[in-house]
Amino acid sequence: LSSDFSLTKLQEILTRQKNRTIKQALMEQKYLAGLGNIYSDETLFAARIRPTRIVKTLSAEEIKKLWQAIPRVLRYSIKHRGTSFSDYVDVEGEIGNFIKYLKVYGRAGEKCRDCGSLIKKIKIGGRSSHFCEKCQK
Repeated sequence: LSSDFSLTKLQEILTRQKNRTIKQALMEQKYLAGLGNIYSDETLFAARIRPTRIVKTLSAEEIKKLWQAIPRVLRYSIKHRGTSFSDYVDVEGEIGNFIKYLKVYGRAGEKCRDCGSLIKKIKIGGRSSHFCEKCQK
């Protein structure tokens, strides 16, 4: 969310990982800290990019959409106190409400809120990935 996170910076990060899936590239904390499993799935959905795509196949426009989606999804999550699944609470002892707004994460087998297709769940690099085959290309 810092002002240092520019489109050019994201392009540099992705260039270093051009042969990986975009999901793996986003999860690599060495390059892009703070975007974990939930928010990488949600960001990829917002940018309409399938998590299995290899980084080098992304167009400049897709990378721009991804760059725009990352802070938008994170800010929206923060606005709703984050995502709580079990006993997580924030510093004020409140549970996160972002779970109500998840588009794909944790919704395998449910209908996509945008198109009605079923949300898929697969493993990428040992982590679960949730996506809509129709909305994400």
